[in-house]
Amino acid sequence: MKIRFHGRLAQAIGAEIDLDSVAGSCVRELRRRLAAEHPAAAATLEDRRAVACVGGAIVRDDHVIAAGDAVEFLPPVSGG
Repeated sequence: MKIRFHGRLAQAIGAEIDLDSVAGSCVRELRRRLAAEHPAAAATLEDRRAVACVGGAIVRDDHVIAAGDAVEFLPPVSGG
């Protein structure tokens, strides 16, 4: 399954990665796995303001990922 990243997450991990064994996991579990595998992105992934999208819709961390879902992570945005 392809996981896409934006902003500083894309800088730390890459714009897109392929992961096996994601279907059936919840977003929270995927966040933890990604944080463990990519320590440079851990703080951003653990930030409650970073959102996960599945199929173009923002989902909560208890959302269960199905086979074929498109998953994306967007970091919090700041600026002035």
